[in-house]
Amino acid sequence: MGFAWISDDGVRVIAIVGICKNAGKTSLLNHLLRACSDKNAYGDVFESKIRFGVFSTGIDGEERDSVFNTAKPAVKLPANTLFCCDAMALDSLGGEVEIQASLSNPQRPLWIARSLYRLDTMITGPASVVDQIELSRKMLALGAGKILVDGSLDRKSIALSPDVDAVVLVLGASYGNPAKLETELKRLLRLAALPVFDTGPDEYKLLLGSDELLTSDGRTWQSTSLQTLSGKESVLDKMLRNNLSSSRLYIPGAVTNSSLDALLSLLPKRPYTLVLRHPDCLKLDISSLQRLAERVELTTLIPFRLKGFAINSEGVGLASEDAARFRSRLRTSFPQLDLIDIMELTHA
Repeated sequence: MGFAWISDDGVRVIAIVGICKNAGKTSLLNHLLRACSDKNAYGDVFESKIRFGVFSTGIDGEERDSVFNTAKPAVKLPANTLFCCDAMALDSLGGEVEIQASLSNPQRPLWIARSLYRLDTMITGPASVVDQIELSRKMLALGAGKILVDGSLDRKSIALSPDVDAVVLVLGASYGNPAKLETELKRLLRLAALPVFDTGPDEYKLLLGSDELLTSDGRTWQSTSLQTLSGKESVLDKMLRNNLSSSRLYIPGAVTNSSLDALLSLLPKRPYTLVLRHPDCLKLDISSLQRLAERVELTTLIPFRLKGFAINSEGVGLASEDAARFRSRLRTSFPQLDLIDIMELTHA
């Protein structure tokens, strides 16, 4: 099916993310659920070979897109799938589901339910990363073998958390300009290739729990009391000048194109290591990323676990011949990637 690695023992939580809005995440989610299922005795109801837990970092499976008012696919769950839903979805499903647990959220009541039959529905999930992680753990404790998360590449999504074992990127034609999409994919691949910072469990825990910039001489980490570079360049510059043995800087937040020049001017000319919390902290275009990489050793605390890729060659407003060109261009430009077109799978 092109995603055979999903059955690996070390892969439990999988995040599906899109390169743009309407990339085709739900279509890929449905394909993975269908591909990992068998027909039961009724011949038309799918029973999952892997008991999945499914949730979204937003709301997915709604009938119409809230921005473009275009039709959207429902989430098609096999029987015996755990999923997160709100009161509206739960009321509409009635006896087709069995409630497994409620999530403590007085502002927005949510439930973990189990599908008794194959059904079409909406899925949702908590808004915070902490609650999303807790939800995935609850689903695993309730018997899910794998968790599929319809997520996004942002700090409010579990996709950038160390609790995620694999990320699947959907390259949607709705991104628009194919050349810019190729450039963005090259940038993401570069980020995914960043080496993981070599650290022990205590040092890892210290860095992961810090919300401020830290400096190190290779032995111990020291506080800067700074949570951002922006507007604090002179303070950090003084610290680095007064600490000539500093060889590492940990940055838990974002490095942007606008802050890059200031950062480069602060860093010592000698060999130096930057440790990022996650590669996505580098909010740099590909040329700026190259400038930084030429100056310092770039490492990451949490790896960007890009494991799979899919194409959605049918974008909003694109003709079928445009879809064919889009598909061909990406496969030609990235022959090292197994780029499966979910529209080819859907229409097969």
